[in-house]
Amino acid sequence: MKEKPNLSFWQIWNMSFGFLGIQYGFGLQQANMSPIFRYLGADEASIPGLWLAGPLTGLLLQPIIGAVSDRSWSPKWGRRRPFILVGALVGSLAMILMPNSSAVWMAAGLMWMLDAGLNSAMEPFRAFVGDMLNEKQRPVGFAVQSFFVGFGQTLANLMPYILPLLGISMVLSDEQLANGIPNSVRYPFYIGAASILLAVFWTMRTTKEYPPENDDYKKEHVFTEEEKKSISFWHLSLAVGAAILGFGFAYFSGGLATGLQWGLGILIGGYLILMLPVFKEILAPLSSMPTVMRQLWWVKFFTWYGLPLMWQYLSLSVAKYAFNAPDAVSNPTGFEEGTKWGGLCFAMFSVSCAVISFFIPRIVKIVGSSRGTHALFLVLGAMGFFMTLLSNDKMVYLAGMTIIGLMWGSIMSMPYLMLAAAVPKEKMGVYMGIFNGFICVPQFIGMLTVPIFYKTLLGDDPRNALVLAGVCMLLAAGSCFLVKEQKA
Repeated sequence: MKEKPNLSFWQIWNMSFGFLGIQYGFGLQQANMSPIFRYLGADEASIPGLWLAGPLTGLLLQPIIGAVSDRSWSPKWGRRRPFILVGALVGSLAMILMPNSSAVWMAAGLMWMLDAGLNSAMEPFRAFVGDMLNEKQRPVGFAVQSFFVGFGQTLANLMPYILPLLGISMVLSDEQLANGIPNSVRYPFYIGAASILLAVFWTMRTTKEYPPENDDYKKEHVFTEEEKKSISFWHLSLAVGAAILGFGFAYFSGGLATGLQWGLGILIGGYLILMLPVFKEILAPLSSMPTVMRQLWWVKFFTWYGLPLMWQYLSLSVAKYAFNAPDAVSNPTGFEEGTKWGGLCFAMFSVSCAVISFFIPRIVKIVGSSRGTHALFLVLGAMGFFMTLLSNDKMVYLAGMTIIGLMWGSIMSMPYLMLAAAVPKEKMGVYMGIFNGFICVPQFIGMLTVPIFYKTLLGDDPRNALVLAGVCMLLAAGSCFLVKEQKA
């Protein structure tokens, strides 16, 4: 197949529909995990470390799934679909168990399981666009996925307001008093489990993948001398990097001896794990990654150093300033109302993402470049974060998150559009997986560094964490102009 045929809009819609369920799950996680940790008694400064599951599972799983799926094919199941299905099943199970957590460690463990499932399903959906669409239709494919990001997360965040309209009580029942997690959090997770499966099953039923052009995917890859050098370099570098991060986390929680034990253990364990054959196919292309991909690193670094602060601290900031509830103990009613309003803010964030996704391809044409468009949206997002300083009124948070949602629509499409035009199609899966690693590494660094200065530089204040996120978006916008994008 020399040129992929044009697909109808509804074919593109169907192949991306499963993304709706996956993003419903991510929406619930992003809006509710910090409050869940607080309900279970976690300290506010420790919350970034409890979010470690997301970047770690993404860093490990997405490149592996990308590399393995690139070399897979089943006439019945296709190339990407089996990974999407397994990820959906694992994620759904975690969503059922999550609101029944009885301790912080249990919720943290289930978050690892949830992230493993959702990340396993998400990467193949990204590769779908590169696999199934020609160059001309890729902007539409990524725009449709951005729409589903916004729509799925909107549904997730509006559930505490939708369910009472359906006659479902949001009052905390006696049997839930043990962990304090209210029905306004509990029921959306149950619905999310069903939504993930239903949406993914629809994509499985309606989308057939193109068969491989030849049998090259079956052949064992023979590494060149240059690739062998790349494997050796990145093998050692990644093991050492993981050990340094592990040492940092352990040092700040348990002291020097604990840090050295964890650092050494991760160094040895990481080095041994990276010897597995699947990692050779991931490490080999790292040194030869496309120039555009290298240049996008700084854009992704600043973006994803700042963005987790939004999910970790937005609801806590709303509860503290708009509802006078710094924690769930001093003002439990205000804290729950603040959490619900934080969910509504994330809903507006997602609505604006869904709406702007329809206009992004046209805006790219008006601006004249993908990088300029992305920089524009990043600046808008920074302004949304800075708005939270204007007033304690809850409507300011709602307006700010609506503006930030415009940026989110661009984050979910523009970098992938720039990358898809630059990578070889036979390595689409592995490069998309590695590119998602660009999301994970900055989060690791943030989770290690933010707790160090949260009580000093940020004044032990969740709103100041949002301001730092805005500064990071401005730096990411400036980094966009380091990218020399390739035009089709």
